[in-house]
Amino acid sequence: MNLIKQKLVFYFLALALVAAGFLIWRDLRPDEESVKNTNEVSKEIEVGNGISIEAEGDVSGMVVEKIELKIPDLSRPIKISAGLNIPEKTRQELVLQIQEISSTLKGNSDYLQGWLQLGILRKQIGDYEGAIEAWDFAGVLRPDNATSFLNLADLYAFYIKDHKKAEESFLRAIGAEPKNGYTYFQTANFYRDILQNTAKAEEILDQGISSGADTTGDLQTLFDSL
Repeated sequence: MNLIKQKLVFYFLALALVAAGFLIWRDLRPDEESVKNTNEVSKEIEVGNGISIEAEGDVSGMVVEKIELKIPDLSRPIKISAGLNIPEKTRQELVLQIQEISSTLKGNSDYLQGWLQLGILRKQIGDYEGAIEAWDFAGVLRPDNATSFLNLADLYAFYIKDHKKAEESFLRAIGAEPKNGYTYFQTANFYRDILQNTAKAEEILDQGISSGADTTGDLQTLFDSL
């Protein structure tokens, strides 16, 4: 009888050890949902100088791209294009304004309006590369704001004459603010006046009207005039 009791005690001890081992393994094992969501969660990716960008979905390949992102050189030389007929007083004012906004951005590089303004000033002195850098970075900071993309589109279309990049920028503006009628209006004008492509102008206007962006009726008016 004692032998049977000993065997039963041993048997229950073994079961207890197995159960305890399972519980420990379960606690240590990564949660299945956590593993699944490792690369599928909203994350803020630090890009330096206090700037972070929110990203959703699989960010495994995006991290490298964002880490390589560099803030435009805020000490970029201020050279006014020789072909511009700008009075000396205005030249001095433009230089001073660029210096001031650059200084502000050095202290706060997440300042969207500062980058937009810097781009405008750089464009005014004929520094198109500097303007592009500023507006490109503004588009990275606020990808859901159409202004930087529209500024780039205007620069490419009417100054640099790179119609491919102009079209890309116009479409990015629409993608940033799909309910903003002005983005469709300007894009349609680009297709009509620059590319001489009425069909594309009608197509983009129809897209804006269908999406509910024509709150003022301007898109329909332009569409009817084509």
